[in-house]
Amino acid sequence: MARKNQTSSVFKTDASGLDCSGRATCFDVDVGYRFRQFEIYPALGFFRANWGLRFLGPDFVVTDGISNSSTMQTLTSNPTLREFIPICALTLGCSEGLNVDVFLKVDAHSKPKLFCSRNFNVEPGQLQELHDAGVTKLYIESDSYQSYQSYLRSNWKSLLNGERASESNRIAVMTEVVRAVLSEQFSSTDTALIVDTCNELGSSIVSILQQLPMLVSGLYDVMYHDYATFTHSSNVASYIAILARELGFAGDDLQQIVVGALVHDMGKLEIPDRILAKPGRLDEFEFRQVQLHPGLGLRRLVNEQTQLTYGQLMIVYQHHEKLNGSGYPVGLPSEEIHPWAKICAVVDIFEALTSQRPYRKPMSHATALAMLDNMARTELDEEIVKCWQMLVLAKK
Repeated sequence: MARKNQTSSVFKTDASGLDCSGRATCFDVDVGYRFRQFEIYPALGFFRANWGLRFLGPDFVVTDGISNSSTMQTLTSNPTLREFIPICALTLGCSEGLNVDVFLKVDAHSKPKLFCSRNFNVEPGQLQELHDAGVTKLYIESDSYQSYQSYLRSNWKSLLNGERASESNRIAVMTEVVRAVLSEQFSSTDTALIVDTCNELGSSIVSILQQLPMLVSGLYDVMYHDYATFTHSSNVASYIAILARELGFAGDDLQQIVVGALVHDMGKLEIPDRILAKPGRLDEFEFRQVQLHPGLGLRRLVNEQTQLTYGQLMIVYQHHEKLNGSGYPVGLPSEEIHPWAKICAVVDIFEALTSQRPYRKPMSHATALAMLDNMARTELDEEIVKCWQMLVLAKK
């Protein structure tokens, strides 16, 4: 949607039908939350946002920021034939090493248009202006995703700990970066390196969420919800940081709990993908294989002498145990289950229920909370469940 001189008008991303006098025609473009003024320069064949980037449809052009530049670069391939992946705009705060074309959607129904080519750096001020205009997502081509992931892995410490964005924006960056770093680390055979990295990630998660108390609903909105182990682990760690803090944990204990959550499914890395990603119901053999993952994770972490605490190891080993002894891998009674494992069990189940799975769509928060409520007292700790319900339902 766009408005020309404060009146309704069909927004065009090309210069066809406009006069060629060279006069600037102002447009206010609806980008979600508020209107952002762009200027159409018909004679030059592009329109300009205040930060100096050039756009043109139907193909799209980006120039070097000089309005009369003759060095325009035209996107010659057809963008309608490409696949695009959304990314958090503020992860581009460290432009060093980012060697991909970045695209922008003017509204929810438009095709992505080139925002910045791989030859240009994105300045923090430009990203903040985008965010102020309601643009939180940019897009990259699917074949550039590996390069983007490499960029995140190279710059994750700066992205998480820098001051380029407000605290609320850093939470969106946090979810993207933690997921990307875990993706790489979980493919490694160096268990000690994985734990060292998770210690640093855990510290950043606790720091960011303590600086800006975050509603679960707000955190959910910026998370990914696929069934990859690294995505699940990232989400569980963020959830447990909020829940454990509300339960009274702080300092080293809180950080250790978050790190334990990051590695809680380490054993799944040894379960075949054909089982974890099976679109249908698991047969008995496959389910028994999955039930091995707490023990596999514990063995890997202990054998590698990773210096994790007893409580962290029990998160890994006991997060599927139930108070009535019906859980796995041992079937422990309530009094033998570590408190940290009881906390992890609640957010682990909630995250799994509200995320995409190969065999079902995500459940609503209300449905997931109802299931947790049915499990309280017999399978899950009632106090922890009630605390989590309160956090999920909190409005402000």
